Amino acid sequence: MKKFLALILALAMLATVFAGCAAKPAESTAPESSAETTPDASKAPAGKDPKDMKIILICDKIGTNPFLTQMQTGLQNMKTKYGMSTSIVECADASVWEDNIRAAVQEQNDLIIVAGGQGADPVNAVASEFPDDATYVLVDVETDSPNVKSITFKEQEGAYLIGMIAGLVNKTDKFGAIHANEGQSSYKWRWGYMEGVKSVRPNAEFMFNYTNSYTDAAKAKEFALQQAAAGCGFINAASAVADFGTFEAALEKGFYTSGQDEDRTSPDNKYIITTQIKDTAVVIEKIVTEFVEGKLTMEPETYGVKENVIGALYITKDGKNPIQSEVLTDEIVAKVKEAADKIAKGEIVLEVPMEGK
Repeated sequence: MKKFLALILALAMLATVFAGCAAKPAESTAPESSAETTPDASKAPAGKDPKDMKIILICDKIGTNPFLTQMQTGLQNMKTKYGMSTSIVECADASVWEDNIRAAVQEQNDLIIVAGGQGADPVNAVASEFPDDATYVLVDVETDSPNVKSITFKEQEGAYLIGMIAGLVNKTDKFGAIHANEGQSSYKWRWGYMEGVKSVRPNAEFMFNYTNSYTDAAKAKEFALQQAAAGCGFINAASAVADFGTFEAALEKGFYTSGQDEDRTSPDNKYIITTQIKDTAVVIEKIVTEFVEGKLTMEPETYGVKENVIGALYITKDGKNPIQSEVLTDEIVAKVKEAADKIAKGEIVLEVPMEGK
């Protein structure tokens, strides 16, 4: 390509002939090019059989984290459908992310999917160094890199639906929540939950505690017991694997609660009545399918209720266990489904403000 460009410059002619050959608009020599360009399609190998493609997911340790276990399921589904080579590399600590992404490039993976915040800087660095060697996708984090497609989520939409459920089933005006951490980046969970509750219980009062961990179930249980003692009849669980501590407290004290990401209901715990859905299996399947079909662009995307990625169990997605119909009555389900439909149609718009405003 460099030889062609050199020839064009030397002869000062035929520049437009080669404009369509560039992998990305930034490499075009057309005079009208500017620094701000529209992201082009991904570099899916033209005419390559999906069975010959290599796709890798690079992420944190998976364990029982539903955000990652669902991705694992989605990737396996795509392997079954297309017959491609797939692999998953789990990063034990922050120091290995860039090395693992760099190795994925050297191993000639066609599509490199990086999940989570710790992978943001490493994938941006590697993609800048090897922009044409693979297609890079970063899930759950925004990026300004023109070489990396970012996919983020409207978690506030699912949180709003959970808040509505909480407001309709709770017998008091006191609502609790055990979340992983504070800060603007996680505010959309809290804000959405509060807005949903207040849409049906305008006099609601809220208590929030933070585990500062995604795995500390003991701390989550301790906070949940404190909130239950303070009179909270519904406690929103949003601290990943630590949510199991909140579930234990619910079973002991009899308050209602909700899970996160995937169906957390259990026949052994009638107090987990719903889950805030974040279906990352659907996300992986969408990414891979669009890549195979040559339709994956580098435009950033944000998925919500409309895309069937974000939602609430028994409202936007069926559950693995029968609904607790004596709690989530037909009337309640219908009311929350109506709200979900309005969100999908853009009739309810949930723009998260800065915290404290």
